[in-house]
Amino acid sequence: MARQEQDREDLMREATALYPRAELQVQHEIEPVFWGQKRSGQFSFYFGGDPVYQFDVQGHLRRAYLDGQLYRTQGATLARLKRTRTADSSTLERYDLTEAERAAVLNGMSDRFAKLLGQLEDPQAFQLTAFLADATEQELLVQIRAHINLVLQGATKLAPRIRGKR
Repeated sequence: MARQEQDREDLMREATALYPRAELQVQHEIEPVFWGQKRSGQFSFYFGGDPVYQFDVQGHLRRAYLDGQLYRTQGATLARLKRTRTADSSTLERYDLTEAERAAVLNGMSDRFAKLLGQLEDPQAFQLTAFLADATEQELLVQIRAHINLVLQGATKLAPRIRGKR
């Protein structure tokens, strides 16, 4: 996630750490869906500016940005991080989600990705509007669908804890 909170309107140009990357207009989504992969194999999906999901190579959730809130894996649960800004600093206050709250976030994510996968199976329901890749459109769509399937297979699992600054 960016240090400066701003609109994520030009990810195709600015998300240089994500290659390959693609933007799709999907029938049930108001804003374009952006997908990108890091060199490490980690990948992200942006449904407009919110929600945003970032995954490890197994498709386990690392970070999310939902309803204006930042979430980060703690291994066994998710932490919601609230940014508090002053003139001199910016700090993150951490709240560990309860089991029920974590389940709600992961179930909502799973539902969204199941719907997205269904749309990508129907060539009339989406359009690949832009991409940067060393692959054909068809090969890229296969890769995006594979990542969605990884997310769906690991939807109840979280990536290992992301260590914060101490």
